[in-house]
Amino acid sequence: MLTIAITGGIGSGKTQVTNYLSEKGYTVLDADVIAREITAPGGKAITDIIEIFGPEYIREDGSMNRDRMRALVYDNPEAKRKLEECTTRVVQKDIEAAISFNRACGMAVTFVAVPLLFECGGGDEYDATWLVVADEQIRIRRVMARDGLDEITVKKIIKNQFSDKKKLALASDVLYNNDCVQELRNQIDKLLTKYKI
Repeated sequence: MLTIAITGGIGSGKTQVTNYLSEKGYTVLDADVIAREITAPGGKAITDIIEIFGPEYIREDGSMNRDRMRALVYDNPEAKRKLEECTTRVVQKDIEAAISFNRACGMAVTFVAVPLLFECGGGDEYDATWLVVADEQIRIRRVMARDGLDEITVKKIIKNQFSDKKKLALASDVLYNNDCVQELRNQIDKLLTKYKI
């Protein structure tokens, strides 16, 4: 079974890629979705978050307070490292278990969306990595519109991620997402043909 990681900086358009692959019937695992599940009420990471950061980082409904945590980790590298330790480890285990299950089921390919793949030292465990890139100003506008964040906050997030130049040196393939959705889909179709999947 082929395993293909899809990665890219915030606002690059990874979800557009994974949505299209899902529409075409491919199996896509999404690290962000798993991370939201484990930080939701009763999630696997909640106990560790309370232990490390304190109950003030948990909302009344029992979920992680994402806004408060974001404000902490993007100005505090040590806090960021601790958060990644208690969430990334769980996400990786869940992804590994799902890949093993898909392999046992005889699937031909599994796509895995991992936004911070290279930042977390990953990449080699996949047969290929598809990097989604877009101009920084386009990315900033997308995130501001999608998440309601201000420009300064989005730039902080981008600064805490690897540059596209660094990621380009690590990726197998690149999808450019500055233009229309159809152009992106055409690029995806070419890669599907390249990998014969």
